Amino acid sequence: MATRIGLIRHGETFWNRMGRWQGHAAVPLNEEGMHQARLLADYLLPQSNQITAIYASDLKRASDTAQALADRLKKPLHHDARLREIDVGEWQGLTGDEIRAWDGERFETVQRDPFGTQRPGGESLDQVAERALAFLKEVVQQHTEGYVLVISHGGTIRTILQRLAVVGEGRIWVDNTSITLLRYLHADNRWMLDAFNVLEHLGTRRIVPGSDG
Repeated sequence: MATRIGLIRHGETFWNRMGRWQGHAAVPLNEEGMHQARLLADYLLPQSNQITAIYASDLKRASDTAQALADRLKKPLHHDARLREIDVGEWQGLTGDEIRAWDGERFETVQRDPFGTQRPGGESLDQVAERALAFLKEVVQQHTEGYVLVISHGGTIRTILQRLAVVGEGRIWVDNTSITLLRYLHADNRWMLDAFNVLEHLGTRRIVPGSDG
């Protein structure tokens, strides 16, 4: 018995293009992001009979991406704040260069221990992992079989993969609307990575933005 989880990063935003750290900001998808979501929905349509539910972060960029999928696939959509991106606190809306210039000492402290150190006024990756993994535990208990789509954020998806030990400890990139496939084996209480950062639906339209989130 196994549950398949499709971890999907939201579509592109203007802040992605500008390299701004989004955190919990209510940044909407841009035109390209909406197009990406529609392409993803068309790509997933042949698999709709396998998909049992769609869950999404309640932040606008993820929620709008998920709504495009739910409408096309005709599946129920559930929002869960535990799927939010890391709260970057005082750094929200800034670029990496701006943070280094304005708050370089605290930035270096976070870089040395990103999991254990809270962003100023925000969260640590340990806190993100705690809430995101609690969500996944509930989902696999509720959906003991089938395919569940989970629309979240780049940092949150990376944190999940690293905490489940299905990827290495180095930095990995998660593209907008990419699909990462996990499989939970109930009998073994074990997670497996079946595919990472799948972008077939974008074809030649792949764009690597300046920031995740």
